[in-house]
Amino acid sequence: MSPDPPVSLALPFGAIGLVGGWLTADSYHLEPPHNLPGILLAAVTPVVAALLGSYLTRRIGGVGSGGSAASDGGPGAAGDAGPLLATGWPEGPGRWTRRGPLVASLLAVWAIGVAGVVNGMTILGILLGPEGTILGAALGALFSLPFIPALAVVLLAANRVGRARAGSIVAASDRRAVWAATAAVIALAALAARALFGAPLAPDFARAVAGAGLAVVAALFAVDAVALARVLTLPRRPVGAGAGGGGGGELGDGGEVEIEVEVEGRAEAGGQRSGTGMGMGERIDLGLGDEVQVEVVRPIHAYRGARQIARIVRGNRERAAAALRAGLARGGIALAIGAALWGKPWG
Repeated sequence: MSPDPPVSLALPFGAIGLVGGWLTADSYHLEPPHNLPGILLAAVTPVVAALLGSYLTRRIGGVGSGGSAASDGGPGAAGDAGPLLATGWPEGPGRWTRRGPLVASLLAVWAIGVAGVVNGMTILGILLGPEGTILGAALGALFSLPFIPALAVVLLAANRVGRARAGSIVAASDRRAVWAATAAVIALAALAARALFGAPLAPDFARAVAGAGLAVVAALFAVDAVALARVLTLPRRPVGAGAGGGGGGELGDGGEVEIEVEVEGRAEAGGQRSGTGMGMGERIDLGLGDEVQVEVVRPIHAYRGARQIARIVRGNRERAAAALRAGLARGGIALAIGAALWGKPWG
């Protein structure tokens, strides 16, 4: 099964740009409905941020995949990454990530700075004409600095997408983490701006934005908690169940039948099991690791000698649980910071 494709960062970055432009206008009392600079900040910034997100989408991702993030055998495969890195820029998801964390970080900061320059030149160019573009470039670079840590949080979350197989439990959690990071950044930015610059011009709107962001983080936190509970309830080793053969009997005694499980696009034997192996049962992909565990049931009826497959689990339980716990920890930290900042009066 192929790795999870990257999440488009156009919408997350655009949402952060919208809130960031509004907060910038608000902090300088350039209320958008009645002030042209405020209108431009709230209108141009999300567009530039969305374009930046689209540009960065396929240049990061697959960190910690252990080679599975690009294992399709194509030109961007992990196995071919060495020659590509030696000769030039590799194509495909993670092309910056595969150059190392330091280089990837510097390139991301450079891209955010360039986007800030373009944003400033566009806004002041509209306000002051061609002569305003020089000042806009300097101010845009300066005002891009607060966006670097905010966008970096989302980039780090997006960088983990692709480490797990598509459709797996960890892959779904990684994709949710991008939206949880976006919501957390928006909520904490609204709360931090209030703490730094005083009461906003529209306190009810700021409260609604922060509350909605924290609610999204809490909802996705709950979904990840359920996913972790599901993983932890899986048995650590294959077991057999039913009457006659004794509940909890180990697999592997008696005759043999091959259980075929698709691994990286080809059918391979998942193990040698006894009985006839009727039915395929539930399939669960944890996303990390290629271990295969098969649970079978010996039904209580006339064909009690036939074993049926109850569940096939692919992946490493401990690695999947560790990935989900890390996501829960990040969500818990965001909620704790939001709760601490929420306590300041809104008036």
